[in-house]
Amino acid sequence: MLLIGLGLASLGLSTVGTRVAAAPMAWRFSNPLPHGADIFDMAWNTNWLAVQVGERGQLFTSSDFETWTPRESHTTRALRSVAFQGPRTVVTGENGTVLYSENGEDFQLVDLGTTDWLEGVATSTSRVVAVGDNGAIYTSTNGTGWQRLPVAFNTWLRGVAWGGAGFVVVGEEGFIASSSNGTDWIIRTSGVAQNLNRVAWVADRYWVVGDGGKVLSSVNGSSWQSQSSGATNTLAVVTGTTNTLVLAGDREVRLRQGTAWTNELRADHPWPPPIWSYYAGCWNEFSHWLVGESGMIVQGVKMDGAAEMSWVVPTNSVRNWLWSVMRNPGYYLAVGDRGTIMASNDGFEWEVDLVPSAATNVIFLGVGGRSNLVLAVGSGGTILHGTNGVTWELASPSVTTNDLQAVTEWAGLLVVAGAKGTLLISTNGVNWALRPVPTANFLSGLASHPNGLVAVGDGGVILGSPDGKSWNSRPASTTNWLWQVRWLNGTLLAVGENGTIVTSPDGQTWTRQNSGTSEWLTDAAFIGNTWYVVGTYGIILTSTNLTQWTPQAAATRKTLFGATSNGGQLLAVGAAGIILRCQVVPDRSPVQFVNYGRIGSYNLFLLGGKPGQQFWLKGSPDLQNWQPSHLLEFLDGSGTLMFLDGSASTSPREYYAAPLNLQR
Repeated sequence: MLLIGLGLASLGLSTVGTRVAAAPMAWRFSNPLPHGADIFDMAWNTNWLAVQVGERGQLFTSSDFETWTPRESHTTRALRSVAFQGPRTVVTGENGTVLYSENGEDFQLVDLGTTDWLEGVATSTSRVVAVGDNGAIYTSTNGTGWQRLPVAFNTWLRGVAWGGAGFVVVGEEGFIASSSNGTDWIIRTSGVAQNLNRVAWVADRYWVVGDGGKVLSSVNGSSWQSQSSGATNTLAVVTGTTNTLVLAGDREVRLRQGTAWTNELRADHPWPPPIWSYYAGCWNEFSHWLVGESGMIVQGVKMDGAAEMSWVVPTNSVRNWLWSVMRNPGYYLAVGDRGTIMASNDGFEWEVDLVPSAATNVIFLGVGGRSNLVLAVGSGGTILHGTNGVTWELASPSVTTNDLQAVTEWAGLLVVAGAKGTLLISTNGVNWALRPVPTANFLSGLASHPNGLVAVGDGGVILGSPDGKSWNSRPASTTNWLWQVRWLNGTLLAVGENGTIVTSPDGQTWTRQNSGTSEWLTDAAFIGNTWYVVGTYGIILTSTNLTQWTPQAAATRKTLFGATSNGGQLLAVGAAGIILRCQVVPDRSPVQFVNYGRIGSYNLFLLGGKPGQQFWLKGSPDLQNWQPSHLLEFLDGSGTLMFLDGSASTSPREYYAAPLNLQR
């Protein structure tokens, strides 16, 4: 066998290959781990394939519930439900979206041409049923071709299950219907008026959960009995075994053993799950699993002889809101709630810095400074300074109790601004002096440029200074709050409330640009020849000329508060501790074949490269006819990947190449 260079590729210490399709902006989660997407459903089959589906077309698979690989879904629509029909995976979602896959890696997109969301999907051996808005019930034999059934109801449906008596659907206002074959439906009496959110067949009966902690059960799907679990909040999850049934939802986790119910979130539980919003769950023959908001995943294990279920978060990540991020030479810094300061060399792997005890409850709103002195500023006038971005000390004595948010540096002078027109200057980060400014508005953004400094804030205020000491008002082009201002590629770019974007070449004259959105815009960055702006609900805008702005699909609907760039990588941070990265400009460093081995009819490759690189693993018996490729990616900061290739050639000669995928 011969290994060919051609821009060689690498692996991420996973025995399963990572296939992803090219996309305009391939976003990846760096925090929380394993990802930060809201997950609306999860399923597992006996082939040890687990699938999670969620917001903005996010789809992940795993063979061990530890390493979750992002898959290309070909859509940014929300994915709401997933089920298996033998080895085939079927996913349904927003506006009639359907996906299917034969191998759990490559997913095909089907558009049913409807605006109805398909909230649930279930399978028997011969039929797939998807249900959703306006009484929508679609059926298919294999998840590829679909037909909408005419039914005698238009209730919005939220879940469907297949069990011993056939299919059962549930929906709003206590709606339940059943069908032995998935085509002929009979409305049943539930005896409740609450919305019913999910139905599942567990062991020997159907279980239904809904709003207000409502729980129902049925052996035959036609007659239903109310159960009292003690839950009062919305329930959206029901999963389990013959011996243990788990219900979960909005700040609710209930466990049924025999006929007894326990509150798993009670204060005296020795190993409780986090108090969280759980949207889905499953049982994989060994553990109970719960998933939900911002990618939270929790494992529940009942040891032999143990009285309590032990709940564990396998990847315990920071989930505090992050308000600002910067790139200093050599590392990134992100700051946020509860005294959070996080650092990373590459944007992939992050560590939490230790802050002084007096700052552990501070909300850090801004971060900035110079290469040898960085600042984190926040609530109550708190200023931390660090000489290396790791060891932090409080600036003392405090010269203000007003909240501080904006940070910049100009000609050796450190400048900080915040509430009530507060503006401070310092040369060393320790001793600070107040400077008078012609406004009492909140100053939330600062930037330095060749002609001096600019501060922006509430009410569209814009201030300018030639030296950081004397400040004057500039003509306002808007009354909207200007949240942040950056000097990017020779232009001052300020963004803020109601989609406001204003630009200036010199800080004197400002021009209002049409962003095409009314969302709050919170930060900006520049890569290559493109400006990037982020904001609320995960909005991302791009422009190559500052006048025409194009919305891009991010990986989340959560608000992004900060953005920065380095080495062609765009980084954004925001709500729930979200840290997103996108390699906008591909790293062209060649990938290397580090090692190779043969296991039976399988080829085992160890590849090395740069984190975030995508590449094709191609095989050929003669260097001319290349077999279909595997599209792989280095997903972590190690820059290594182990790939077990089950499609090895039977030819006596094998040639392999790993060219980079530069079309992302």
